Amino acid sequence: MTSLLFDANALIYWAHPDSIYHDEISCLIDEAFLNQGSVYALSSSLNEVYYILHRHYMEEPEARESLRDIAETFDLVDLTGLFVFESIDSDEPDYEDGLIRVAAEELQVDAIISYDKAAFKSSFVPKMTAREAYEEFFQESESSKG
Repeated sequence: MTSLLFDANALIYWAHPDSIYHDEISCLIDEAFLNQGSVYALSSSLNEVYYILHRHYMEEPEARESLRDIAETFDLVDLTGLFVFESIDSDEPDYEDGLIRVAAEELQVDAIISYDKAAFKSSFVPKMTAREAYEEFFQESESSKG
């Protein structure tokens, strides 16, 4: 079973249907569910997702509905004090990236789904785009079905 943790930018790209990465992220999520995988998001990422969606892409009710879609689709990971302090002390480019990295390592997920080029370079959990994760974890299962 594949487990994937999505950062805030990946969640925004998924929630905004006109984003250039929406389709590949949707495909990855669908394939993860078809293969009984797990998709995770930090509950703390929802604030950033809401702010960006409402400020730049959609009206307030639609932004709230996007949060509902995320909450219903993803297993939400709540923060603990350990995550907070480890994130503060991490070498990630920003605090949210530190939280994602700590959570990914604690959950021992197979990959962090992100489009942030600077983040997660020191993590033992690999960072991948949705397309890279699809090819890594599900491409083989697709070819073996045919």
